Amino acid sequence: MTTELDIIIPVYNDQEGLNNTLASIENQNVSKELIRVLVVDNDSSPAIQIPPTSFEVHLLHCDQTGSYAARNTALTKVQSKIVAFTDADCILDRNWVKTGIQNINITSKQLSKPGILAGEISIIPSKQPETSADLADIHFGMTQKKFVNRGRYGITANLWARSEDLVLLSGFNESLKSGGDRDFCLRAQQQLNASLIYDPDCIVYHPARSKKEQIIKSKRLLGGQFDRAKGNHAKEIAALFLHLRPLIKETLESLMIPVSAKRRLALMFFVYQIRFSTISEWIKLFLRKKKSSRL
Repeated sequence: MTTELDIIIPVYNDQEGLNNTLASIENQNVSKELIRVLVVDNDSSPAIQIPPTSFEVHLLHCDQTGSYAARNTALTKVQSKIVAFTDADCILDRNWVKTGIQNINITSKQLSKPGILAGEISIIPSKQPETSADLADIHFGMTQKKFVNRGRYGITANLWARSEDLVLLSGFNESLKSGGDRDFCLRAQQQLNASLIYDPDCIVYHPARSKKEQIIKSKRLLGGQFDRAKGNHAKEIAALFLHLRPLIKETLESLMIPVSAKRRLALMFFVYQIRFSTISEWIKLFLRKKKSSRL
């Protein structure tokens, strides 16, 4: 039987997060016969295990480092008409499958051309009141609407496409350390004349990242920018300034967040810590004392 939707979930050392994601698929407000899940273990230690489910799940393995390579491994096994990408630490809204299938079909039919659907990503704070790390991730982290409107791309925590279009694009660029979702969406628009649509009703919930996780991501993004410089020292220097450039905007936006003055100051200090933590990373990369981090 051909299913309607293949859900691709790369996972690296996050068994608990995967279990939570699969549980949220179990709670979807649709027939499970519509769903086929492809979990890709990206060389986790210990190896990922699949808990019992009422829907079809396939466990794949990808030894090549990086979530883009893991997603491409899954794309070779796709059988459904529609593909949705999410992450192993996401909780899917009960209507996520129903809304996503409905809206990507409507989008493609109305536009008479390929459509990429970027669903909303709602950040779940770690506690109440929110910590500085929570506030930073909520306002400056995975803001899908902002990415679609300003950057013309959606991130793979909640991204939908038709399988026939994914074949034409040959999947993700595995050579990239970061920005593979942006590269994918831009190629879809340039090569297929695809429309990128933000869908506020197709929702996944993502736990706010801790300070450590945000520093790791910041270093990874810088590493990706550094790699794209391809040994050009001027571009490597520019990568650092590009990485620090959002500080002014983030500072101004911090002043507008409806929390106490004390918490706004704490948030600004936190944002500066995250941004400037990458300077030592950049020095090591520039002096060739280390390679950029894994995805």
